[in-house]
Amino acid sequence: MKKPLQQLPHWARRVLQGVTYWIGHRRCLYSNYPLAEGALVAEICNLIHANLADDLVLLCEVQYTDLLPGDVRPSVLTQRARADLVVAAHSDDDETEPDPKFIIEVKRASAPRAQIDADLRRLAAVRKEHATIRCFMFLIAEAKRPKRFVTKEGASRHGRHEIPESNSYYRVRRTWKAAHAFSHVERAQYACLLEVYC
Repeated sequence: MKKPLQQLPHWARRVLQGVTYWIGHRRCLYSNYPLAEGALVAEICNLIHANLADDLVLLCEVQYTDLLPGDVRPSVLTQRARADLVVAAHSDDDETEPDPKFIIEVKRASAPRAQIDADLRRLAAVRKEHATIRCFMFLIAEAKRPKRFVTKEGASRHGRHEIPESNSYYRVRRTWKAAHAFSHVERAQYACLLEVYC
C-alpha cells in the first residue's frame, strides 16, 4: 500500500503564492531587469517570517555539515556548502540549538540544470541521514514556464523524478502561479515546491 504524502506546511503555501505576486509587481516596475536569486531569497525570507508559527524559527545560510550527525560527511557536501534556509523548532532552553525541521534551497528555474541537480543531490544527502527533516527546493520562474517541472497546461509534473547521479528522487508537490491572463501560461510567474525523498 502506498504511503500518503505528508501535508505541505501552511507557511510554505503562503510564501510561494506570495512570491509569484511579488515577482509580478517587481516586473511592473522593472520589466527589463530579471530579478537576482539573492532578491528572491530575501523576499522569501520576509514571507516566511510573516507566516511562521511562534514555535518555529528561520535560519539563513546554514552549513550542511552542521546539519549532519557526528562525522557523517557525504562527498556531495563540501566544507563550504550551505543550505539557503532552514526552518527549525525553537529549543526549550537557550543552550540547545534549534531543531531543524525543513531545509530549503531556493533556485531560479533559469539556472543551469547542473546547478539545480547539484542542489537536489545535497538535499538528498541530508535526507538520507535525517529521515525526519523534510527537504524542499523552491524553484522560481520569472515570466517563463519551467518546462522540466510544469506541464503545458501550467500544472505540476506529478510522479517520481529521479535525481541524476543519486539514488534519490523528488516530486513536484505543488505549483503556484500569477498571470495577467489565464491564457498566458507560458509567460506567468511560477513557484514550484519540490520535495526530495530517499
